[in-house]
Amino acid sequence: MSGLFDDLDRLDLDGHVRRWSAPDVVRADGEVNQWIAASQAFTHHLQQDPARLSDDRLRGVGVAWPALMAAAERSTGPQRDEWLMRDLWLRAWLLKHVGPRPDVPLLDPRPLLDRALDALPMSREETAVLAPRWRELEREQILALRMTKRLLAFMRAVAPHLRDHPRWAEQEAWQQLAGDLP
Repeated sequence: MSGLFDDLDRLDLDGHVRRWSAPDVVRADGEVNQWIAASQAFTHHLQQDPARLSDDRLRGVGVAWPALMAAAERSTGPQRDEWLMRDLWLRAWLLKHVGPRPDVPLLDPRPLLDRALDALPMSREETAVLAPRWRELEREQILALRMTKRLLAFMRAVAPHLRDHPRWAEQEAWQQLAGDLP
């Protein structure tokens, strides 16, 4: 798709929705910095005043935003879970500022906890053993512990909307490890 990253700063929110909802986006290629710029421009417009957006417009955003994140990951790889974290944090921000709406997939908090728990890079048992002695570990183990800390912070941010989630107890058990993480 030629010109995919052109004029990102000139697009309004509806322009971003149209661009990233296009069928060709799934095959788009680009550099990491281009995808970051695209996600930041989209996020900027979405965060201007999301409470004024109708459910229909939010549903449109809910198609375009995941398509953008999926295309970025397909094109550049996971980039140490860059795209996952951008997606989770934008959704958490929207939940805080707009509130949950289970009939609007972008604002449905239920799948978010599952995604965060499923993305944890190691078991709770392994994390409990490694976290207190993180200064002694290899770089990759430290990065895994840092990712765990980031995911736990996300879970705390969306917690007010998820207390009845079937995996709530699992999340609570993980939170007990947060203080030991680097």
